[in-house]
Amino acid sequence: MVFLVQPTATAEGVAGVRGPIGVVVAGLDRLIRIWSTDDQMNAIVVRLQDLPGLENIDLGKMSAAEVEAAVRRCFAFFPKSANIRVAGEIVTIELPEAAVADAEEAVRLCERAGKRAGEGNYRKAVDIYKRALELDPGLLRARRDLAMACVALGEFDEAKNHLVEVLRLDPKDVWSWVVLANHYSKQENDFATAERFYKRALDIKPNDAWALNGFGVLKTELGQPKDALKYFDAAIAAQPKLANAYYAKAVILQSQGDLPAAATALKTLFRVAEYQDARSIPLFEGARQLIVEVENDLAKKLQPDILNQVKNYQAEVETLSGFPARVLAEATPDGTTAVAKAAWKHGRDIT
Repeated sequence: MVFLVQPTATAEGVAGVRGPIGVVVAGLDRLIRIWSTDDQMNAIVVRLQDLPGLENIDLGKMSAAEVEAAVRRCFAFFPKSANIRVAGEIVTIELPEAAVADAEEAVRLCERAGKRAGEGNYRKAVDIYKRALELDPGLLRARRDLAMACVALGEFDEAKNHLVEVLRLDPKDVWSWVVLANHYSKQENDFATAERFYKRALDIKPNDAWALNGFGVLKTELGQPKDALKYFDAAIAAQPKLANAYYAKAVILQSQGDLPAAATALKTLFRVAEYQDARSIPLFEGARQLIVEVENDLAKKLQPDILNQVKNYQAEVETLSGFPARVLAEATPDGTTAVAKAAWKHGRDIT
């Protein structure tokens, strides 16, 4: 029997290794998922210290049976037939290998659920993700996306549970750390825990745009707008199409009275930001409302100088056309408007 390390895994000295059953996993720095070429086994290997809730476990004060029981509680979402072993700091979980047809069907269902979520049909997506996990409990993407669908439905406790499950399977899954941090910040008002999780995500991937944006939102909540703007700018630099960062930046700039900069941020959002799926709708609607407010505030702020601007424009028109110009102001439902017309089209010598 030959074991292959999944290509997506990135463990120093392990990725791409081919060897017999007794392959030694050394220099492990994240989850490795292993499967056998004869479809008899599906295994997950992870360090004990990377498991949320067990990172501070004292192996010297617990028996092997106690440690194994604690690990089993962490992975209670796996079937009872899963074989969990603890050797020192390394945890190995052997799952009953899903039949090839079941594994393929699980992936297909996961893709189908993603389409439903993208359409905003989150309840249907949740049902499909759960079916996929019944077929293949080790399908990490399905478990992570299931958590996101639960967030969209407002089922935050269930979402949190699924995110913790993901992190037990892959302690370096940045996206799950970010979403979990969002949860603690927005739903539990536990800013200290949220900050710790954002920092954990950024330790794993310093330029992750979503982690930077989330940290910026947290800094805003903490009343630290200067730091928040730095994180939003960093998020934009990391992902120039991230609409969330432009919008959040504009909100702060508007509150600071920097209306031109706020308008620029919003106009850039509409020009370059990416519309992802149904979850983007509220953000873009909010951005449209905000730019109307900002532009109206700008107009009011500039109103005392509008007459001078009109006079300058009148002089420019006269210079360019060679005809004298006159400004007519009329009351309209939307307020006073200045209109320039070509005089010669109306048989007059002034506009």
